[in-house]
Amino acid sequence: MANNPEIDTKTLNNDISDGSELIPADVAARREREGTQEEKRKEIQQQDDISTEGYTVDQEGLINNYPVTPPMTAATYPTPREQYAYIILGGLAATFVISLICIAFSVS
Repeated sequence: MANNPEIDTKTLNNDISDGSELIPADVAARREREGTQEEKRKEIQQQDDISTEGYTVDQEGLINNYPVTPPMTAATYPTPREQYAYIILGGLAATFVISLICIAFSVS
């Protein structure tokens, strides 16, 4: 490069870049197709939809996802019939586990 007299040395020695020479072709094509991040941020800010509550967009255009907590509901105490069903199911589960342990000891 130094031997080529056609190259302007003033443009080569600039320390400040405007960033235009660093944009790959696929990024430029996507910008033309989809628009810029500023346009997308404006669209997101204009929407008051519940679907936009689960993320934020920072200054660089990166999305930060976070969970949307559902409204809390109070638990109800089980009825006597449900309590009886839980006792029966617990007994069946205990019987099943004990039988598996007995089978394992008898096989080994």
